[in-house]
Amino acid sequence: MEKDFKQLIADIAEEHYNITSSVDKNLNYLWYMYYKGSKKGDFRPFVFMAELMLLKKFNYLSDSEIKNIIAMMKSEDRDNLNIVTLTIKNLRDLRIKEHGIYSNDNNVYNEVKLNYAYEIVNHSAFTTVMEKV
Repeated sequence: MEKDFKQLIADIAEEHYNITSSVDKNLNYLWYMYYKGSKKGDFRPFVFMAELMLLKKFNYLSDSEIKNIIAMMKSEDRDNLNIVTLTIKNLRDLRIKEHGIYSNDNNVYNEVKLNYAYEIVNHSAFTTVMEKV
């Protein structure tokens, strides 16, 4: 499971790095640190949160489902983090199967790219979703 966990973190960091490459230098640098930089392979909850928000953007998750996943991430029980990892991986795989992975040529992600800082990695969006968790 640890290998799957590390691979998922790496895959998320790479895709979000690519999404932000031409739209937000600050966010792009943040993702660079987790994709290729000194934080490569490190897990921080915002990595999963960013992917959850992307999945929400594509209507794979609702706010209440995200709240439940976050509550599981906060749990002391390591099994809950394993369930969260599998949930995010499976939904991410489904998103990629149905919409493809982000690339400059994949027009499905045009709106995501333009609104990334407001809808995907945004403090108020994170806070709204995490209320009452």
